[in-house]
Amino acid sequence: MYAYHVYDSALYATFAYPCAESASRREPDFVLPYCYYMQPPALKTSHLGKFELLTLFYIFYNMPKDTLQVYAAKELYNRDWLYHKELKMWFTRPSESAISQHGYERGSIIYFDINSWEQRVFRDTQLPGGPKFMTEVELNNS
Repeated sequence: MYAYHVYDSALYATFAYPCAESASRREPDFVLPYCYYMQPPALKTSHLGKFELLTLFYIFYNMPKDTLQVYAAKELYNRDWLYHKELKMWFTRPSESAISQHGYERGSIIYFDINSWEQRVFRDTQLPGGPKFMTEVELNNS
C-alpha cells in the first residue's frame, strides 16, 4: 500500500483539489496595497487629551491591566472625574455649562453608567466617599 503523507509540505502547498489538472499557483491572484504593510503610528499619551469622554471610558473599561487604561484614568482625573474604588464607577460634579445645557441641579453628582454608556445623575442622597475614591497619588503610582 502506497500513500502520500497528507501534510507533505511540497504537496500541500500546491494542492488545490483532487480533480485539478495542474497544481495551484503559490502566488495569490491579488496584490495588497502598500499601506497594509505600514506600521500604525505609535499612540502618544498627549493624544489622550484630544479624545472624547466616551472614548476614554471605553479605553478604561475595555483595556484592563493595560498601560492605556492607566493613561485614560489619568486623563479622566484631569477632566475632574473621580474613580470610586468600591462602586467601580466614575463620578464628577457638573460644570456651569453642563448645568445650563443639560438642566442639572447645582450640587448634583454625575456618574458614568457603563450599562447604558452615558452620564447620569446619581440619585442616592449620600455618596459613599472619603478614602474610597482613588487619589491622585494612587493614580500616579499605578
